[in-house]
Amino acid sequence: QLLEWSTDIDDPKDEHRHVNHLFGLHPGHTVSPVTTPELAEAAKVVLVHRGDGATGWSMGWKLNQWARLQDGNHAYTLFGNLLKNGTVDNLWDTHPPFQIDGNFGGTAGITEMLLQSHMGFVQLLPALPDAWKDGSIYGICAKGNFEIDITWKDGLLKEATILSKAGQNCIVKYAGQTISFKTVKGRSYQLKYDKENGLIKIK
Repeated sequence: QLLEWSTDIDDPKDEHRHVNHLFGLHPGHTVSPVTTPELAEAAKVVLVHRGDGATGWSMGWKLNQWARLQDGNHAYTLFGNLLKNGTVDNLWDTHPPFQIDGNFGGTAGITEMLLQSHMGFVQLLPALPDAWKDGSIYGICAKGNFEIDITWKDGLLKEATILSKAGQNCIVKYAGQTISFKTVKGRSYQLKYDKENGLIKIK
């Protein structure tokens, strides 16, 4: 478990809404199942102990943290809880009377489920839930000044189009594969994926 205090006094039954000690997982970038798997597992223990409830803003945080752990189905559970139990009829986040953190957290969480770029590379569909079997998203932004469109079908990436707005090198990860290529500012690059050939840069 990732400890909250300097000594091991955490109560596994404590479902307090604060998870400040998971800052390295989100919104920070020092804890990740890709780069620091043991720390990520320790962070997961914290989230399991804290539960899936809380006020709206806290569920927004937990949604993002489960997405960073690349557990799409658990992130989707938090997304549903946020809408059902943390959002009032006018779509405001409820932490009486109102906190914008839940609204922004929900939006950010959806983004984190579909694309992550905080680890020095672009990861496509890192936390795609089973409930979103088919879909697409357009104009999502990634670090390195890339704008990306993603389409998926049957839970697998179909294609992605990456617009380079700064001409930086682009590193993309998906399904255990990594491809890296140079880009030219203002040019778009198309990637496709299939089970037989994997991730391929078309143009």
